[in-house]
Amino acid sequence: MLPQEAECVVRALIQGGESYYVEFKTAWEYGRGPKARNPKDVARDIGEACVAFANSDGGDLLVGVEDTGRVTGLPYEQDALDSLGQAPRLQVPKADLGVQVRNVRIDGLTVLWFRVPESGGTVAVTASGRCRWRRHAITEPVPPTEIQRRRDHRLGDTAYESTPVPNANIDDLEMKGPLQAIAALGHLSGFVEKRDVQGLLRYWNLLETRNGTVVLRRAALLLFGREALRWHANNRIRIRRVHGSAEGTGPHLHTLETEILGPIAKLLGETKLHLLREHQVEARQGSLFVTTQLLPATAVEECFVNAVAHRNYAVEGAAIEVLLFPDRVEFRSPGRLPEPLTLQDLRRQRGLHRSRNPLIMRVLRDLGWVRDQGEGMRRIFGAMSQVELHEPELEEEADTFIVRLSTRSIHDEETQAWLAAYGPYGLEPHERKYVLALRQAAGPLSVDRLARKVGEPFDRTREILDALEAKAIVWHKPKSRKFHLVAPLMVLHEKAYRALKLVTGPNYKPEAGIEEGKRAEQAIPPEWKELGIVVPTDEGWKPGPGFIEYVTKRDRP
Repeated sequence: MLPQEAECVVRALIQGGESYYVEFKTAWEYGRGPKARNPKDVARDIGEACVAFANSDGGDLLVGVEDTGRVTGLPYEQDALDSLGQAPRLQVPKADLGVQVRNVRIDGLTVLWFRVPESGGTVAVTASGRCRWRRHAITEPVPPTEIQRRRDHRLGDTAYESTPVPNANIDDLEMKGPLQAIAALGHLSGFVEKRDVQGLLRYWNLLETRNGTVVLRRAALLLFGREALRWHANNRIRIRRVHGSAEGTGPHLHTLETEILGPIAKLLGETKLHLLREHQVEARQGSLFVTTQLLPATAVEECFVNAVAHRNYAVEGAAIEVLLFPDRVEFRSPGRLPEPLTLQDLRRQRGLHRSRNPLIMRVLRDLGWVRDQGEGMRRIFGAMSQVELHEPELEEEADTFIVRLSTRSIHDEETQAWLAAYGPYGLEPHERKYVLALRQAAGPLSVDRLARKVGEPFDRTREILDALEAKAIVWHKPKSRKFHLVAPLMVLHEKAYRALKLVTGPNYKPEAGIEEGKRAEQAIPPEWKELGIVVPTDEGWKPGPGFIEYVTKRDRP
């Protein structure tokens, strides 16, 4: 790699900030003033960081950069710099981590760049016996036995994406779309401005140089290959709409199939648009108060992105499948869970992370398709819970991992109709559980009791109640901490009561009628008249019997 190429990659790493794949280390101490750290301490930090990356999914370590991204350089003579460059070997003597080290000049200052590959062999441990791994953007201690357990269960397919493909070159990649996608990302904009595709691929570790020749890794072709099926026979997603409870076979096949071809960078966007159109068609065909609900977009996107990011690409004879049933959607991804992850781990939403394709994951993170490692399943379960749909079903069948999202509500039809009746008044999906809890209580609840009942923090519950009160769905007396639920058919009565109090004063009594005058009469909303909240008399508009009954019960001590 040429010096200018290395500088461009390091600048992009710095601008992107620390992450699961990137860590910065300083060579300075800050007490009464800046002071150079002992090189031995810096070497120990390098060893631990390299161990952490090797025990995880690989990554880049920059020494001479503050946590904030400010370049402060290395204040050492050449002998000390050479010693630091040997730190991965000297600090981890029992394992060859395969670390690539480069001395890079950034704005006149020296930065050491360590590129650490994922280790598929023995557990990496420092000479002092310290074992580390990466959790989100942090290096944490971990028992070597935990890493060994993962190594023992390791699948051979984990190396598939990093395999070099000698007969491929950069011209075999379609990079126009990806360059447009990352143009707004500050830390990668330099590659876009220079149209530096090779530099961008180096940044993502998607190529290597052998005997002066650039060789692409499989991950580059899976992500950006022009002829997707040339490089992988099933780099595609098959979406099938099933007309019935089962697919059927032969003459009884009840499916209509759409196929979306790779590469991955193109396939994800097209799949998202296609599934969005499917949901929009279903929404237009449904009535106002349906007994099934459309799936939350967040859950759907997480499912197909996870299928693409984590599928076993070594299983070349199968494609990802999305099956659209009338009452559910199934996402089928080739390959079982990468061990030691289990279905129980995912159901418990423990945030555990095990990447089968770390190179692909890193690119998808920069393209905005994935976020924190280990959070995808939490988002799927959370999105389904927020709109009161059944929990996702997880299953492993032969060599396939399946996620099922049900379109059936957790509520019976009567409860769904009751909730739907609040729709015209702006009840949001995330507010429903608070309204349901008040209904189940059959009486007013304090903020504290309601927070405990729904399992949410006090401040969050108070915020939701304030929003519901603004919509006249709940109310509370000025000196009371308890909130009352307003039935769906009484929301307009509550709004009328508040409006009349504003016109006539805080001591308004319904029997007193409405303030006379054309201005007051003209201000009466038409729906008040239609619902009988106000009725005409010889003396003008007066509160109707139903409204008087509501206010009387509401204000009863």
